[in-house]
Amino acid sequence: MFERAQNYILYADTDRDSYKQVKGRIENANRSMLLIFSAVGFVIILVMFVFSLTIPEFSKTRDVYLIGVIFTFVLFVIGIVSRKIDVLVYVGIYAAISGFLLYGISIGTLTRPEEQTVTFMVMMVLLPLIFVDRPIRMFVILAIHVAVFIVAAYFTKPPQIFSVDMIDAIIYGLLAMVGASIVARSKIKGFVLENRLQVLSEKDQLTGLNNRNSYEWRLKEYPGLCSRRLGCVYIDVNGLHQLNNTKGHKAGDQMLQYVAGAVENQFGKSDSYRIGGDEFVAFAKDISEDELIFKLKCLTDDITGQKYTAAIGYDIQDKINLDMDQIIINAEKRMYDDKALYYSKHKQIKEDVRDVQ
Repeated sequence: MFERAQNYILYADTDRDSYKQVKGRIENANRSMLLIFSAVGFVIILVMFVFSLTIPEFSKTRDVYLIGVIFTFVLFVIGIVSRKIDVLVYVGIYAAISGFLLYGISIGTLTRPEEQTVTFMVMMVLLPLIFVDRPIRMFVILAIHVAVFIVAAYFTKPPQIFSVDMIDAIIYGLLAMVGASIVARSKIKGFVLENRLQVLSEKDQLTGLNNRNSYEWRLKEYPGLCSRRLGCVYIDVNGLHQLNNTKGHKAGDQMLQYVAGAVENQFGKSDSYRIGGDEFVAFAKDISEDELIFKLKCLTDDITGQKYTAAIGYDIQDKINLDMDQIIINAEKRMYDDKALYYSKHKQIKEDVRDVQ
């Protein structure tokens, strides 16, 4: 029970690992909302400021509108800069929530102390629904502003109005906390589900590498990901069928997992793919042919160190002449040549060489 409650207030009824996996998606969603919220707020308050210059009824709050224009502009700038500095997303959303809640507090306690407060209550319920974050943070920020409002109201409002506003602030504060937690839970669980579906569609479940779907989706992106040249490596594990037949599929799975780890160590997780039962493809961006050959030697040494073997072929092309279809064909052909050479030296391995020629 305690763990469930902890996960609810900290990770919106998910768990720490799931939350970390979708943290980037949450930040992107908040960044978008911050930009929209600040842009719309800027336009509306700017219009009110213009009215205050020409309409006497609005002139009394001209300074408030000017502060609002500056504040929303700063929020928009924070949203833009947060694309480079992620933590600024949280600075922006809590500055936005706090700024407008304080505005509601000032209206209810300083400018209209003789009336029941409405603006602060409405903003307290609506603002936390715009952004998504851990419920505990929303709870804290709302509790702080409820406390600030009660203190300010105590010193500015008549006793009978203060009593009503204090009760309303507590009730609406609790409603805001519940509403914010429900919205956060719904949205974050949606991100988690979306992430899991993406993992299932793009990740090979045995090795953890990118699968063939991911490979085919990303092929067209590689010309734009390299600035000078691109290397392609094609790997086919030798003896998988024989190992499955003699020692069982678990031994074959262990071999594939080890080879996958060796490929990932040399070429990185994002550029390594398992595209078939015993076939892997990896890409190396902006390295020389000598560097690529050195990586292949390290890969071969790693694999043979576990008494496994693999046929390996590669090709490397300059960006200006890069042809993704051809670079893969060339690497695959060299792999087949290497595999044929391997089997010509190991006649005792009973596999049909024609299947790989």
